[in-house]
Amino acid sequence: MYFLLSQLSLMDLMYISSTVPKMVYNFLSGQKSISFLSCGVQSFFFVTMASSEGLLLATMAYDRFVAICHPLHYHIYMSKRMCVKMILGSWTLGSLNGLVHTVYALHLPYCRSRTISHLYCDIPAMLLLVCTDTWVYEYMIFF
Repeated sequence: MYFLLSQLSLMDLMYISSTVPKMVYNFLSGQKSISFLSCGVQSFFFVTMASSEGLLLATMAYDRFVAICHPLHYHIYMSKRMCVKMILGSWTLGSLNGLVHTVYALHLPYCRSRTISHLYCDIPAMLLLVCTDTWVYEYMIFF
């Protein structure tokens, strides 16, 4: 459980590190925009950490389920090797999810300026700048 908690705290640290450096830079420089490339990088890390954290929380819930429902078999079901596999799975699936969403959002045809007047770049903010209809992708995000 403590191994999973250490991974959760690392993810939370990286999660907040995806937005704070840009916020500090904007505050110190007086600039209030983010470029298209910076938006893509920030979006990738933000979506990756958000989805990885959700998967890790599901892993932690399974860990507690095994500890409560099968206490005598806990060390068999949740060995160190199994914990590492589940953590690597959450990192991998989170990175894949972040990559898919970011690449798709960056390849849409944009008809307005590619500069967003925020310090935080989110995929729904990027979809407002797209020329085509994005209802299918929006439903896919919410699904």
